[in-house]
Amino acid sequence: KHHNSNNNSSSNSTLSHQPNQVKSYSKIRMSGGTTTTEEPAAATAPEDAPASANVGCVGPTADTAGKSSACAGCPNQGACSSGQFNSPEAKAAAQQQTQALKRSLDNVSHVILVLSGKGGVGKSTLSAQLTHTLASQGYAVGLLDVDLCGPSAPRMVLGDAYKTATVTKSASGGWLPVYSSEHPNLACMSISFLLQQHDSAVVWRGPRKNGLIQQFLTEVDWTGETDGLDYLIVDTPPGTSDEHISTVQYLQQAKAVSGAVIVTTPEEVAMADVRKEINFCEKTKIPIMGLVENMGELLFPVSKLQFQSKNKTDKNSDEDVTAQMMAVLKEHCPDLLANTNVKISLFPPSNGGPKAMAEHFKIPYWGILPMDPQLLEACEHGKTFVEMCPDSVAAKALTGFCETITKELKVEEVMQ
Repeated sequence: KHHNSNNNSSSNSTLSHQPNQVKSYSKIRMSGGTTTTEEPAAATAPEDAPASANVGCVGPTADTAGKSSACAGCPNQGACSSGQFNSPEAKAAAQQQTQALKRSLDNVSHVILVLSGKGGVGKSTLSAQLTHTLASQGYAVGLLDVDLCGPSAPRMVLGDAYKTATVTKSASGGWLPVYSSEHPNLACMSISFLLQQHDSAVVWRGPRKNGLIQQFLTEVDWTGETDGLDYLIVDTPPGTSDEHISTVQYLQQAKAVSGAVIVTTPEEVAMADVRKEINFCEKTKIPIMGLVENMGELLFPVSKLQFQSKNKTDKNSDEDVTAQMMAVLKEHCPDLLANTNVKISLFPPSNGGPKAMAEHFKIPYWGILPMDPQLLEACEHGKTFVEMCPDSVAAKALTGFCETITKELKVEEVMQ
């Protein structure tokens, strides 16, 4: 049974983890993450800061509320300067919110944010496969999708079954997440399960987004058959906007952020935005566990290659000669056909690439997760890639990432 060490304990010792013990877990308590950024970070926002507050918020009950330089442009500036948040009713409501957050996450051991300032770099792919991989090792894992306008986590966890999946209420009134049929210790929660039609656009302004994120973090019952979660992975949208600020501030109210994994591709267009995300983490005092370089390489077996002949007279009539070429390789180079991968660098790395960027910001560089057609197929069908292709380079990379997570954010087993 998984049990996390108490926050106040100074012991780092853990009992050995027994993989694939899916249904027997004890109640889990919170444990802090490990800060990897050596440079001093800005102070954490006060617990009573509104979810839509600016980074660097001094707090609505501070003497300088609404007057500090950090208040410029904040939607709450007028209310703060008027003393609206200082009323006894407002203070009681803020305290209730904090208590609700702590209750909801009380049986979640570690919360890990997957972040990137850039869209399309593979946050959802990494989030889903980290969740799948940890679940395949026997951990109780949840995936919370706060990309409200582009929820893709349900398909990557459940495959086509996500189309008929619905969220129900528990006896206590909390939302019950949807569990994977492949791994009953893997749960997912997303706005996708709440939409009448999966292709419906979510056209919401900030306050409504903030309200749903608050509900996700206070009203989802992660208990399940595992009596809570060892790891909750939070898949976030691109940028550093409302969803990020709300998620981080709510989690910080509950003192529940264990760490963040940053995702980037190697080209400068992506890294320029990822630097902003790293600065966001520093300003909000989120420990960065590591940086993943995604899709920098394309790897696939020679046996999956396709060939075309070059028609010099008509470029639109190139002939497919895959069958002929495979026959030649099979006859003359059978080992090449059976035992060799093709590797292609898809993006020219800029300024030393993600590894140099990680060194500059003094954060751990976790390495490359190569693009693999079979990895994409696993995500399309909600499958666990490390089980489908355990010997592939991408599977070994994912396993290594999860080994780092479980080593830094320990989960103890307590036999009862």
